[in-house]
Amino acid sequence: MENIKDNNILVVDDNAINQKVLSKVLESNGYKVSCASDGQEALDYINNYMPDLVLLDVQMPGMDGFDVCRRVKANEKTEEIPVIFITASDTVESKVEGFKAGAVDYIPRPLQMPEVLARVSNQLTIQELKRNSEEEKDRLEKILAALPLPYFITRVEDGSFLDMNNKACSVFDVAYEDLNKYKSTDFYANPEIRAELVDIIVRQGLIANKELELVTRTGRPFTSLFSATPLRLQNEDVVFVAFSDITERKEMELALEKAATTDYLTGILNRRAFTQRAEDERYRANRNNHPICLLMLDIDHFKKINDTYGHDVGDDALKVMVELIGRDLRLSDALGRLGGEEFALLLPETEFEGAKVLAERIRQCVEENEMVLADGTVLKMTISGGLAEWEKDMPYDDAIKVVDDRLYAAKKGGRNKIEWS
Repeated sequence: MENIKDNNILVVDDNAINQKVLSKVLESNGYKVSCASDGQEALDYINNYMPDLVLLDVQMPGMDGFDVCRRVKANEKTEEIPVIFITASDTVESKVEGFKAGAVDYIPRPLQMPEVLARVSNQLTIQELKRNSEEEKDRLEKILAALPLPYFITRVEDGSFLDMNNKACSVFDVAYEDLNKYKSTDFYANPEIRAELVDIIVRQGLIANKELELVTRTGRPFTSLFSATPLRLQNEDVVFVAFSDITERKEMELALEKAATTDYLTGILNRRAFTQRAEDERYRANRNNHPICLLMLDIDHFKKINDTYGHDVGDDALKVMVELIGRDLRLSDALGRLGGEEFALLLPETEFEGAKVLAERIRQCVEENEMVLADGTVLKMTISGGLAEWEKDMPYDDAIKVVDDRLYAAKKGGRNKIEWS
């Protein structure tokens, strides 16, 4: 079997800079690279020179990538040449159109070169798999062992393993010699999903870049980026699966999302996130004709707390306040810090009379509790609030102004009270 890096790759892109950058990376990794600048030039090259893989830009003037791919697949001579789309569009519709046109994979822009190299290597290896017969099995195993991603091969019939490389064995924490003890369902977080995946793979010929929850032999869950294709191997219908563990990336995405939506000090929604949540709940309330109420709360004499005891104690007081306010809230309620000592509470599907009862209960809870400082000093706090039912079709800024005005009235009226009229 020839080295997959001796194969010829055709790069099709109308942008000369994109051609040069991608070609340089591929050539520096041992691949032979040719280039085409438009759809017709690409079709002529493919028909004359039969490259082993085509990296095809979707957005090109004239004949776009989808049309080029359809023509390649419609030609009996070239239909087996794998095409990977390169596209700045990551929409479901774009992916579906690409796979319908006959692409085997797609790579989103901006390009991450390690990902490009891994996907190129995978597709060239899969092509080698398809061309190999039983007597080439030993050499095939060497090619598979060189894959940069973990992979496994399972039988369509029952999910038992035909093969798994060392990288996958390490991820799943299994010994290669024990593969016959397991089935692929043993490593799905939801074993019932296998039947659905196999059905999609058999009907569509490919699953590409699907996020899937997997588990190790010991039950440790992780998030994978999962691609699979059906093969006929050793006279059996099998599924070839390559995947990567993206748990750290997902955790980082979640951490970044949390940082963008959470108040750093108290852990509740920040002003921007609360505003978005309020707008979403207002839309839902209007659509379903449900009531929704807004409550704005402010710690009385908070400046005095900061001036007397210091900002550290002030920060602790804000955290205590969040804990006290949150005691009686439902999962559907939303609490946000708008800034300083000012909080806002969103109460979906809550009648105004019920909101009054809750607001008064929160006020009493704060009044009846105390905060003990490190030196034994007992700190008592009270809150004032403004409450209103959010009128249908009233903009968010107008609704906030209503409760803010009522909060001001509560402060002016002596503090430690909720104003709702």
